[in-house]
Amino acid sequence: GKAPKPNGDEGQKYDAAEAWCREVVKSGHELLFDAKVFYRELASSSVDIGLPLESLHSFLRNIHIIHVKKSAHVLRGDMRRHLRDYRKGKSIRDIARTINYPPYMVARLIVENIVNFDGLNSRKAVTEAMRDPEGKLGNPLVVSSEFRDSEALGPGKSIEGEARTIPSSHQKKASRLSVEVIDAISSDPLYGPRQDRDRHAVGLEYEIILEQALSSLKIPFETEAQLRIKGTARTPDILLSCPVGVRIHKRSPMGRSHGAGSPILQESFGEDDSYEWKVVCWIDSKALFGDVQTHNVSVLPQAETYVHRFGPGLVLYWFGHAPLDRLGDGHGDVVVTGWNLPDFFMLPTGQIIKT
Repeated sequence: GKAPKPNGDEGQKYDAAEAWCREVVKSGHELLFDAKVFYRELASSSVDIGLPLESLHSFLRNIHIIHVKKSAHVLRGDMRRHLRDYRKGKSIRDIARTINYPPYMVARLIVENIVNFDGLNSRKAVTEAMRDPEGKLGNPLVVSSEFRDSEALGPGKSIEGEARTIPSSHQKKASRLSVEVIDAISSDPLYGPRQDRDRHAVGLEYEIILEQALSSLKIPFETEAQLRIKGTARTPDILLSCPVGVRIHKRSPMGRSHGAGSPILQESFGEDDSYEWKVVCWIDSKALFGDVQTHNVSVLPQAETYVHRFGPGLVLYWFGHAPLDRLGDGHGDVVVTGWNLPDFFMLPTGQIIKT
C-alpha cells in the first residue's frame, strides 16, 4: 500500500512496537522457542499495536539480532557447561530457552562441538549438516567418541527421566542428535535455513517489483547486477541513468537538514506545505522495517557511501519505518520512504509522472 501520511499516532505506534519487541527479547518469551506460539502472538500483537504483521515481524528480528550479537561471546564462553547439560540429556531447545538464545544457533554450536567431520572444512560441513540433519547426523557414529554416551539416552529420554516432546516421525532409527537438531530448527521462528531462503526470496521479489515499477514509468536505470558486470563495487540496487525528482513528505524542522538533495521546484507543482521535491540518483530496496537503530547504524552508513560515489539517493523500506524525524538523512542527501515508491516523479525534462 501507499505510505501513510505522517501523524501523531505514528510515533505512538512505533514506541509501542519497540517496547513490545524489546520486552519479548529481554524476557526470552516462549514465542522465540515455539514457532506456533510465535505466529499466534505476533498476529495478536500486530492488531493491538496497529502495525502490519510483516512489519512487526521484521522489527522484532532487527531488535533480536542485536541481542544475539551481544550475547554470542557469553554463549561460547559457557559452551562447556552447555555441552555437559546436553550430555546429561537436556534438550537443545531447553538449553536455548534457559540461556535465551535462538534454538537453531545453539544447535549449530553443539553440532560444531560434538561431531567429527573427518577433516572436512568444519564450517562448511556444519552448514550442510544443519541443512540436512537427518541425512548428515542421522547415524550416531558421527558423534565424536567423547560424546557418544549422550546417544545412549536416545530420543525422548534423559538421565533425569524427564518427559521430552520429540516429533514421532523422527523417533525411529535416528540419532538423538539429529532428532534434537530437527526439533531445534522447527521450533526456531527467526533463524535457520528456511528463514534464510525466505528472506533472500523476499528481498529478490521486492527488487523485481521496484525494477518493474520503474520500467512501467519509463525511468531508465541500471541494476546492481548490471553494475557489477561493469566492475562497479558497493552499488545500490538501482542506479538511475539520470537524476530524477521525487515528491516526499517534509521532515519536521528537528529532523531537517539540507544537502545536494535539497528541495526543488516546490512552487511549480502547487502542493501544500507538507511536501517537497528531492533529487535522487539511486534507489536502494530494503525488504524490512526501518527501525531507528537498523537505519542509523547499518543502513545509513552504507547509503552514505553511495552518496559519495553517485550523489543523493532514496532508501525504500517496503515494510515501513520509524518516524522520519528519528532517522538520519545524511545531511539531506538520503531520502527515506516506506511501503512503496513516492507518488510522483519529476523527469529531467520537467515532466511529472504519477506512480
